[in-house]
Amino acid sequence: MIGVERALFLIGQLPKCRAGLPGKESIRPIMYVPKSVKPNDRLVQILGWNDAQKIVRAFGGEILQPANCSEIYRRFRDATIVRMVRQDGADPSAVAELMGVTSRHVRNVLKEIPQQEIKAANDNHRHSATIKLRGKKL
Repeated sequence: MIGVERALFLIGQLPKCRAGLPGKESIRPIMYVPKSVKPNDRLVQILGWNDAQKIVRAFGGEILQPANCSEIYRRFRDATIVRMVRQDGADPSAVAELMGVTSRHVRNVLKEIPQQEIKAANDNHRHSATIKLRGKKL
């Protein structure tokens, strides 16, 4: 109801709770949705008035435990690492620090994700143009 991007942003801002047995714990976001909101409520601060109202109308008075979306975030993070190093020419150790991962993780991601055609996420064309950068086919 508020869109995927806004929902993912909301989930990233929520407090987390631990559940399960030691060693098999899962960390999940948790959110109480009030029956009504005021302009200074946390939900309004995160989403803005209109989106907060949509959430309240749908889930007011409930405690929600949405998925943590860690797999979606991991794919986004790793794709960003590849783009920053391969396309933008950023230093891998600087990228590691910026993304909150180790230099070893950056090296592993670069090994795992083959160098291939890179196209914009919003590219709806059937045939994308091959991009050449510094003599290398991307």
